[in-house]
Amino acid sequence: MTINGIWEWANHVSQKVAVETLRGKVLAIDGHIWLYESLKGCETHHQQTPNSYLITFFTRIQRLRELKITPIVVFDSISTSSPAHEGADQEEFVPRKRRSFGDSLFTNLADPVYKTNMLLSQMGVKVIISPGDGEAQCARLEELEVTSGCITTDFDYFLFGGKNLYRFDFTASGNVALLHDVVHLSLGRMNIEKKVDRPHLISTAILLGCDYFQRGVQNIGIVTVFDILAEFGDDGNEDVDPHVILDRFYSYVKEEIPARSEDSSRKLRLRRKKFNFPQGFPNCQAVENAVKMYLQPSVYHTMPQSSAAPSPVSMEKIELILKKECGWSPERLQKELSTSERRTRNITNTVTQPRINEFFNSTKMKSFSPIVEPCDSLDDYISSNNNWVKKRKRTGESPKVTPQRKRSAKVCIPHKPNHHGVITLDDSD
Repeated sequence: MTINGIWEWANHVSQKVAVETLRGKVLAIDGHIWLYESLKGCETHHQQTPNSYLITFFTRIQRLRELKITPIVVFDSISTSSPAHEGADQEEFVPRKRRSFGDSLFTNLADPVYKTNMLLSQMGVKVIISPGDGEAQCARLEELEVTSGCITTDFDYFLFGGKNLYRFDFTASGNVALLHDVVHLSLGRMNIEKKVDRPHLISTAILLGCDYFQRGVQNIGIVTVFDILAEFGDDGNEDVDPHVILDRFYSYVKEEIPARSEDSSRKLRLRRKKFNFPQGFPNCQAVENAVKMYLQPSVYHTMPQSSAAPSPVSMEKIELILKKECGWSPERLQKELSTSERRTRNITNTVTQPRINEFFNSTKMKSFSPIVEPCDSLDDYISSNNNWVKKRKRTGESPKVTPQRKRSAKVCIPHKPNHHGVITLDDSD
């Protein structure tokens, strides 16, 4: 379903965003991920609720609408054939999600997708059945500026060209459901902080192992792979070819390219390591096909006409579907709708509630420049520390102010008896 071990790294570059910042946005939904989560949950907890995935879609769509988020649900192609099989090793290109999730849950997706599509159409939600991978179609929608990102847990969204991935926690219940931060992962942020872009992530997928190239390269872990990208990734250039990154790395560690005196210690350390490369790597057909699947996925390049305009909402038909397929009574549906309305009011009140800074005039903070430089070695640390001390002394200097002498009244006890019985006040210091 994703690159081996990638979320361990991605969690360091993700950030939490307030859910109200997504109000008014259109987001794509990875429909197959929601299907998997629902079916897997029932299997894990031994639940026998018929067609529970319909309840999952109904409640989650309701919660997104409470937040004024417009969803577009995208499903993978449900045909048994796949473009990935054409001219490729059958073992390499088993349909991606079936291999990741297991055959038991995805032996027959046509019926769940059909029923979910019927429910969503009555809810007025746009649905797209992609000709290939759903994540690839979601990425294409963002590229077309139809959406502002995708709600999914599949990191491959970025490999297909996506820019913004959102992870929602739909497990919250009650009136405050979804009123917490959403995890946002941005390709732009990855490039700024880690010098990583789409070609680098595709190279990472090949090296670590992924759905289209499961074997990967032995003796390479998540730390090593980002050392490789730092040395051979062309400083985060988004136009570099993944094959070029892989070929540079392979040629260097196989000593087809001589080491140079200016090579970094990290680069030389990679040269000394022993890697077990697949035969013909990286110029074999398997790598070529895997890279092609990410760079040239099968997608609709324009918005399908069937999804151009959603149908009007029909609560009567929604009630019939949930009653027939899930055993919901009209009272159960009404209770869910009432809870949704109550959450919507609470969310609206929370969003519109004035903040304390609105009662004060805004002030501009003076620009701040750091006085400690980042360092990579002991010499850098010593130099940086010396600079810090100098700057601190320089910024801490201020004109000395001599305090003015104040005249204060003091009570003086006379040395000699005062025959008049009066205590005198002296103006001396």
